[in-house]
Amino acid sequence: MRIRSLLASSLLFICVHAHAQVIIDDSMVLGAPARYGLDRLNAELKARHITQYHIAIVRTKGRPESLSIRRRGNEFILGGSDDTGVMYALLEVARQLRLGTPLKDIKDATESPDLRDRAISVYTMNRAYWESRFYDEKYWARYLDMMAENRFNSLVVIFGYENGGFLAPCYPYFFNVDGYPDIRMVGLSEQDQQRNLAAIRRLIEMAHDRGIRFTAGIWDHIYRGGVQGGGIPGNEKAPDHPTPGLVWGVTAENLTAYTRTALTQFIRKIPVDAIQFRMHGESGLKKDEEEAFWADVFAMIKQTRPGLRIDMRAKELPGTVIESAIRSGIKFRIDTKVWMEQMGLPYHPTRINPEKSYVRHSYGDLLRYPKKYTMQWRLWTGGTSRILLWGDPEYARRMVGSAHLYDGDGLDVNEPLATKMEAQPHDARPFDLLQPQHRYYDYEFERYWHFFQVFGRMAYNPNTPSAVWGKEFNQRFGDTNGPLVEAALHRASAILPRIIASCYPYDHFPTTRGWAEKQALGPLPAYANAEGSDLCQFATFDEEARLLIDGGSTAKILPSANSQWFEKTAADVFALVDRVHYDPNKELASTLTDLRILANLALYHARRIPAAVWFRLYQHTHDPSALDSAIKNESNAIAAWRQIVTAAGDFYAYDLQMGVRSAGLTGHWKDELVKLEAGLDGLQQQRQNAGPADATTNTGAVTRSPVFPRQRTRSFDELFKIRLLVPDSLPAGQPITIRITASATAGMQSVRCSYRAVNQQLEYSTIEMTAGTSPGEYSATIPSEAIDPNYDIQYYIGLIDKKGNGRIYPDLNKETPYRIIRLIRPPAPNP
Repeated sequence: MRIRSLLASSLLFICVHAHAQVIIDDSMVLGAPARYGLDRLNAELKARHITQYHIAIVRTKGRPESLSIRRRGNEFILGGSDDTGVMYALLEVARQLRLGTPLKDIKDATESPDLRDRAISVYTMNRAYWESRFYDEKYWARYLDMMAENRFNSLVVIFGYENGGFLAPCYPYFFNVDGYPDIRMVGLSEQDQQRNLAAIRRLIEMAHDRGIRFTAGIWDHIYRGGVQGGGIPGNEKAPDHPTPGLVWGVTAENLTAYTRTALTQFIRKIPVDAIQFRMHGESGLKKDEEEAFWADVFAMIKQTRPGLRIDMRAKELPGTVIESAIRSGIKFRIDTKVWMEQMGLPYHPTRINPEKSYVRHSYGDLLRYPKKYTMQWRLWTGGTSRILLWGDPEYARRMVGSAHLYDGDGLDVNEPLATKMEAQPHDARPFDLLQPQHRYYDYEFERYWHFFQVFGRMAYNPNTPSAVWGKEFNQRFGDTNGPLVEAALHRASAILPRIIASCYPYDHFPTTRGWAEKQALGPLPAYANAEGSDLCQFATFDEEARLLIDGGSTAKILPSANSQWFEKTAADVFALVDRVHYDPNKELASTLTDLRILANLALYHARRIPAAVWFRLYQHTHDPSALDSAIKNESNAIAAWRQIVTAAGDFYAYDLQMGVRSAGLTGHWKDELVKLEAGLDGLQQQRQNAGPADATTNTGAVTRSPVFPRQRTRSFDELFKIRLLVPDSLPAGQPITIRITASATAGMQSVRCSYRAVNQQLEYSTIEMTAGTSPGEYSATIPSEAIDPNYDIQYYIGLIDKKGNGRIYPDLNKETPYRIIRLIRPPAPNP
């Protein structure tokens, strides 16, 4: 290797120590990301007065953005397959130094990215809040530093999303469009436009300096009110006159031609790496406009910048538009949701609620073969984990694995506080999240450092060692408290996804309607009527009530078992929090506050779930004693909610403006308490009207109920043993035999296999698995005529023992609760 020493000074690096050397492979010219990493490492070395070191920077082989760290005493060889990989190696050494690791203790490492695209998405829902960040270069330096250190490589800024017409469309925010002098953002001067254009260019430059690609999300193309109004009072309809802050002049007549010209200027003036489009009616387009509009856009992009990647949002995306994109020859992929607009469990739902279009919630029928496009997956964390601290490495690891469905190679998560100020007036002052006496950061996003860590680092390397964040917890909270806070946060972070999957009402699925952290989810009758969002894995409250009345069993997780999960999780978090030693550390106090809120939220659902089952029993049996039990459990649940209010104390703002006020996305936990107490009063009045309990009306369901009192629910491994004997891939066009060996501690009653194509528009078919000649062998054959060769096959196993205990394999507590068989298809003929 030929190297040249950089002593004294260089365009690439300024060496400030007499015994320090940086040597660079002669064949390399360091690009901006590598120079950024070198600057960060140099600053860290200087801050720690480390003068005895030699660093060689080399180019290595491997997947793009791969890194290599090798140490020989005080000599380091830091390498990468490209500038971003080099930057990651430099930043990793700098990070470890920042956390107090001696230079001599930094270990060798070789890593490559598991997912190619690791994205954070940012909304611009409120003008005042957006611009308070947009123009703050120091803010973006900190934000992008955190992204780069945690190996995010994509920033998606979404212009226009149910924001009352702001940035609908975004072009006049940055420039006037040639030939359309009458289309403008009302009240915006040419100087304002120039400032905005300079700010977006600078943001992109800063991102590129850190190896971060920039995607512009253009989600609104014309403002027509309705859902685009975003719940802002007075914005239900598009204005019929020029209105300050909104674009005026785009009409049905000039929409397509204007967009073609405006978009051409946009991609010439703003150095974006990709554009993400909202494709359907919520973008302002009418159905009869969509095909011609998109065909024109695709043709323009192919002509103006053919290599520009286009991300097409999947929601209600017509197949004809997909075919139009394919014919045009543009570079595109389809971007869709993992779990509706919420943060469910770390897998694609086994079965989603079919009330709306399947593609509205997830992938629908898009995963067909032969493959003509790739998929990008977005986890809408912003609908669920909005303000409370969150971080679960195991969840992130499993979600990264799920992002490989259909050979996917990217995952996008919403930033923390994603919906802050959504649906509020655009000139309203953004609220401060924490009260002044409890703040410990310069910028609010900085309190969510572990969120960035687990999603960024796990998306890069799912085997990232826990020491990466363990040392950070210790530095922030001390060697004694650090491990306790870390364990408590990881455990507490399982609570919100479980709520979403198991007991969250379907009509709360939009980000603009549901908020599991803060909503009590209505009075008990409404809560009891809800279905979870994975209908194959979790039985509803009504299903358990009917099983208690009619007898029978199910392999699904019963609400009574789910209640115990929440109760145990709450107890685990409380136990860890109680062991934390007092320390006058504002970050520790704030973190413990969030942990207590989450633990009490789990306790609330642990107690309300049995209340819901009792209430459904009452509705079916009209037995007043069932209503008595429902009221008792509801009272206990409300007591847990009071503890949430107590835990929140004076830490948070009393009006958390995170969405539509009428949908309960503002206010405070204490506001929900008032509603819960009113609902309890209603139940008690209902009980008075029901009259005295009469033993003759008891159907027996109440006395049989395991909901109260309850026995401990046994784990899967305590009940069943199972081993799959099925290949991961099989030839298309042939029957598929599912073979297992299984046993049950109490003896096996039934074994069933449920299967369907990897197509969410289809229902599962279920077949009995028959016992083989050897003990514990079971098999079932899916006939070839039931297999659509255009889709892979997914299946799961339902087990029920002779005591009526049921479980689904695979166990969702440990892994994705279904398996996928990839069909081996003959090569597609050349066109």
